[in-house]
Amino acid sequence: MPVKRPVLTPSGGGKTVKLSGGSSIELKVESSESGGEYGTILWTVRAGEEPPLHTHTREDELLYVVQGKLVAQVGDARVEVGPGAYAALPRDVPHTIEVIGDQATLLVSFVPGGLERFLVPRDGEQPDPAAFGLAFP
Repeated sequence: MPVKRPVLTPSGGGKTVKLSGGSSIELKVESSESGGEYGTILWTVRAGEEPPLHTHTREDELLYVVQGKLVAQVGDARVEVGPGAYAALPRDVPHTIEVIGDQATLLVSFVPGGLERFLVPRDGEQPDPAAFGLAFP
């Protein structure tokens, strides 16, 4: 992931989407800032707002648990993880998470970038999951 120029996003400084159940997704690096190489979000996910089991058909997902506990499901495996846990998930591998407790905070990068704009759309956009290469088994 070559860095083309410095990108400094202060805490709370990126465009943030707030979901109805209290979750939030903050854009940390937009793929246009990395020459399309990657995009990064900070995701505070509340219990009950986790994504369904899904696969990415165009990018790999790199995920770091900042705070909280969750059960990560990758393929058929389910593993309980907490702060400091890291996962590198290749494209086409089904995965999801389940929050243990109230919420968890994750730093997530997508390689190559682009999917961050599904999660934090530009003003007025309502993205179609299929257009972003998301598949739901």
